Amino acid sequence: MPLTFDSVVKRNAGLMSTQLGDDMIVLNPLRDNYIGLDEIGGRVWALLAAPIKVDQLCRQVARQYQGDRQQIPADLIAFLNELDGEGLLEVE
Repeated sequence: MPLTFDSVVKRNAGLMSTQLGDDMIVLNPLRDNYIGLDEIGGRVWALLAAPIKVDQLCRQVARQYQGDRQQIPADLIAFLNELDGEGLLEVE
């Protein structure tokens, strides 16, 4: 089910990740692969350590990064849906 701004999300427990330069690398044991995240994706990943409502996550990201205030939420929802599709998120 697609995420909405009212969804509460967090990253799945037990996933291994590490910082590599400006990027974050996340090992996905469910698919036996890894996912590389850029600086913003890595920041979102860090914020997903604890449960957070998607609209709160959007506000935090928009405060930290320059960008179109309407595009940021759309991009973030798409990114979170990708992480969910990879089995990396818990949705409450």
